[in-house]
Amino acid sequence: MKILNHTLVFLVLLLSGCASKTTVHVYAKYLDSAQRDEISNAFDSSQRYRVQLNEFDFPANVTENTLLYSLILLEPEAIDIASYISATAGFTIQRIEGLSKGNHWYTKNSIALFLLPKNKDNKLMFFRQDLVNEYAAKDCSEATSLYLHEDGSFALEMATKSTGTDMVIGVWKYRQYLRDPHEFNSMCFRPMHCLLWSCTI
Repeated sequence: MKILNHTLVFLVLLLSGCASKTTVHVYAKYLDSAQRDEISNAFDSSQRYRVQLNEFDFPANVTENTLLYSLILLEPEAIDIASYISATAGFTIQRIEGLSKGNHWYTKNSIALFLLPKNKDNKLMFFRQDLVNEYAAKDCSEATSLYLHEDGSFALEMATKSTGTDMVIGVWKYRQYLRDPHEFNSMCFRPMHCLLWSCTI
């Protein structure tokens, strides 16, 4: 009977230890696969955290590496340890805040990391991923929609009175140039079966 009691106590302690691990939600939308592996491995090797990577959008006011934490952390030192682990993976945290940021709420034993790609000049704040979307023209006599897909393809759909619906498909790319003190953004399109790119700056 004593052995059974000791076994049960051991299991309860083991399970409570597992349950108390802080969850780190890594907003990895802008990270490449190598950077994702780097941050994930750094937290996994600490064996203190559960790591969950996601593709969610950042709140509009997050423009630097940010750590957001729940006020109900079982271990308050988890904030400093998570910041340190993130820095060892190459993502120095510039801002630490509690409770909420935009529409993202953390009320459990959790931390959120909003991470931006490592960049020498630290000036690029607009990313290609932000352009992937559906766009529609407003106040036009003819309906026009532009679809920018993540794989680099696009579809331009134009509904006209004379021809019905016309569609142009092709590929698109986004470039960013920094020439101090100015930043230049270039959006380029190339329809299928066409050799030339059409770019706007």
